[in-house]
Amino acid sequence: MLSSPHTKHFVAAWVAASLLLLASISRPAQAQRVPLSIETTNITVVVKEAETGEPISQARITLNFTEPGGPDRFGKSKKLSYSAKTDSHGRYKFQDINKGKIVLTITATGHQSYGKELLLEKDNQVFEIKLKRPQPLV
Repeated sequence: MLSSPHTKHFVAAWVAASLLLLASISRPAQAQRVPLSIETTNITVVVKEAETGEPISQARITLNFTEPGGPDRFGKSKKLSYSAKTDSHGRYKFQDINKGKIVLTITATGHQSYGKELLLEKDNQVFEIKLKRPQPLV
């Protein structure tokens, strides 16, 4: 079965490649892990009524962003979504959010919805969003 020199070389090469692959997989995970330099920050969202300037409590805030992929995820990015409701002062603070593009969506009972892609580049940014009441159909 292993009589031809060509077959013997093929089997030897296959065994060597398998051993190299096994050795690279069995290395400790810490030695392979390269730390990502992702900058994070906190953001505060303040939701107010457009006409009166009064805070809107219990407004639903949804924040979507993409976390870059690292070696532990084979370079694939990960989409994250956080959701919260505003307090009695119309505020909510998100912590440790990756800087870069975010999509902010806000809904509140009795008000028009808000949705926009924003650039998060400064530390501790505050986004003040004013929601309008629905317009009557003519």
